[in-house]
Amino acid sequence: MSSPSRSDGRPVSGSRDIDASVRDAIEDFARHSRKNSEAIDVLVHALKAVHQDLQDEKMQTQVLEARLKDAEAAVSRLGRVVEALRRQGWVQ
Repeated sequence: MSSPSRSDGRPVSGSRDIDASVRDAIEDFARHSRKNSEAIDVLVHALKAVHQDLQDEKMQTQVLEARLKDAEAAVSRLGRVVEALRRQGWVQ
């Protein structure tokens, strides 16, 4: 950024302070931008991990539900066998 100058070539009073303030503001903005970018990266990583955990839990739930269904079917078959044995007098 160039400093304004008078007709005699000398810089206008305070323009260096303004330039320094603008540079500081730009540096602050860049620093905050980097911090925000890092925070976003951390959040994205965390959300991906949570998503993976949810997918794993969903898969585990499906496996357990299938096992439960199979177990309920086996118990039902066993109940029919016991009932048949009871009708035949083998079980009281």
